[in-house]
Amino acid sequence: MRLWARKLCRVTAVVLALAMLPVVSGTAQAADVAYNQKNQRLEARPNSGMPIASVSREITLRDGTYGWWTFPTSAPCQTYTGRILPGTYTWTDQLWPGVPSVGTYRHHSYLTEEDGGWSYHIQCDFQLSATGSYTWGSGLDPHF
Repeated sequence: MRLWARKLCRVTAVVLALAMLPVVSGTAQAADVAYNQKNQRLEARPNSGMPIASVSREITLRDGTYGWWTFPTSAPCQTYTGRILPGTYTWTDQLWPGVPSVGTYRHHSYLTEEDGGWSYHIQCDFQLSATGSYTWGSGLDPHF
């Protein structure tokens, strides 16, 4: 084989190998789950005379689909999976003891965009089986 033909074969092999890199390198890493949370003592039988607990933070979100949920329990709660518009948000979680009745907590989670004024909201009513230290709040899972 002539020298120029051998060089052409080598160059072609290198070009094909480089072209295949994006195909064989695997998937990109997804964005990390974000949390807005607080650890505190919660009573098994809360009443409306107890103080409301709150935790807030600022978060900047990209346009995309997110999963959003509350914790500490997986009680039948309102969750959200869908598009959240891009922007800088104040992310607030509030825990209302004794609402709607003694023995129940009402958990509100809000995302309020700081410039545009739009907001998102989910809530959950739950009961605890025991008094103790709990981490409560909400999580945002970017689906991209």
